[in-house]
Amino acid sequence: KHNLAAIKWLTYLMFMMFAMTTDSVGTIIPEVIKEFNLSMTAAGAFHYAPMIAIALAAILLGYLADKIGRKKTIILGLILFALNSYLFVAGNSFLFFLLLLVISGAAIGIFKTGALALVGDISNSTLEHTAIMNTVEGFFAVGAIVGPAIVAKLLESGFSWKWLYVIAGTICMLLIAMSLLVKYPKTVK
Repeated sequence: KHNLAAIKWLTYLMFMMFAMTTDSVGTIIPEVIKEFNLSMTAAGAFHYAPMIAIALAAILLGYLADKIGRKKTIILGLILFALNSYLFVAGNSFLFFLLLLVISGAAIGIFKTGALALVGDISNSTLEHTAIMNTVEGFFAVGAIVGPAIVAKLLESGFSWKWLYVIAGTICMLLIAMSLLVKYPKTVK
């Protein structure tokens, strides 16, 4: 039997983790402007590039949740996100970081569609579906608060904003390990 509580917590934590990075961009943009001497318009790509990638991945790769299954889709997206996150400390150019953000957005689009499909699988009623989705949104909001706070603390302590992605990648690795151990419900075709 699948472990419903563990699956719910994994889903909540996935949304919190990706909100930590996507919602920190507003805090990171002023640093990127200074670091690479960019205009606000150019630095704005840090926000819209990953969002476009999330949308395109959801639209173009959302079928993976049905084709290869929820668990494999989620793990695929999480692995791509984690590996990509660790690359942030290796680079030092605007275009490199922009490319990483696009890959990060695609990874989010992949695991997010798998996770949202999974919510449908584990919900026994519309009431339960609503409750799970509301909790997902709550965890997303927590990530949206925690991420910028981490960036602010990193910058205040003399560290680069890039370490946020190492932190997110490490959380992601824990989520991958947990996902591999949990038995997911079978998808009804």
